[in-house]
Amino acid sequence: MEWRCEWCGKPHEENDPPCDNCGHGTFERAVEQVNHEVVEGGPVWVCQDCGREHQKHSPPCSRCGGSDFERRIGPPETDPLDEIGTGWLDVLETKYVVGYAVVAVLLGVILLSVLGVVSLPGVGGTSGPPEIPNAPGSADTAAGLSLADVEAAYVDVLNDRRTNEGASALTRNETTDAAATYYNKALVDARVGDGSGPDREALDGFGLACERPAVVAYQVAYERTGRSVSDFENESALAASLVDNYVERGSRFRTAEAGTVGVDIHVAPGGTVFVTYVVC
Repeated sequence: MEWRCEWCGKPHEENDPPCDNCGHGTFERAVEQVNHEVVEGGPVWVCQDCGREHQKHSPPCSRCGGSDFERRIGPPETDPLDEIGTGWLDVLETKYVVGYAVVAVLLGVILLSVLGVVSLPGVGGTSGPPEIPNAPGSADTAAGLSLADVEAAYVDVLNDRRTNEGASALTRNETTDAAATYYNKALVDARVGDGSGPDREALDGFGLACERPAVVAYQVAYERTGRSVSDFENESALAASLVDNYVERGSRFRTAEAGTVGVDIHVAPGGTVFVTYVVC
């Protein structure tokens, strides 16, 4: 606590008169008055959404775009964002812009996939050929006959029948063969196994040379007539019998866009021969 001279007001550390300035012999305590009164500032308008202060009631808020302002009188409040010149929108803007951009890209990719411009698994069509089922029965040999040779002979006999009827001959194609194999094996698996059958639209996954392939599928049950595959002396004889069976049903020969054909012949466990050929 300091002391001061009553006469001249000079401060002293101790109450030890006389004053070394004027020689007066009485000191008094030097008490400092502290003013606790809060000096109000002018009115400000405070955004109720983010707390930003504005000098005028002029929504929207320059920081967050809010429109709810409240009039307040008092000393200005310190806003830490004012010192660095950043608003709440500046803090959140980058995150939201990036998020919107990612969503826009994903929607664009999905749309292009649906339109067929790009390939996206599970969206807008097929992503490849379907899996060929492991159908019951024989896909390679039956009664000592090679079913691959029967298929080759089948195409020769089929072309002979087609040209005799004024239709064009067909060229065997590996891709069309794969489509016929899928369809025939799936059909066998559904009839004598536990499969769900072929999906006609799944043929698009093979990338055939035509947009609308013709699928011909039929079965020949030799066992119902007391015959079997073992009754045929060679592959050509069996192939001719299978083609004749198709012709005798009164079936028409299909036109071909690309002039290709694929064939699959499968013998089921009971002896029924399943035949599928695809014309493209």
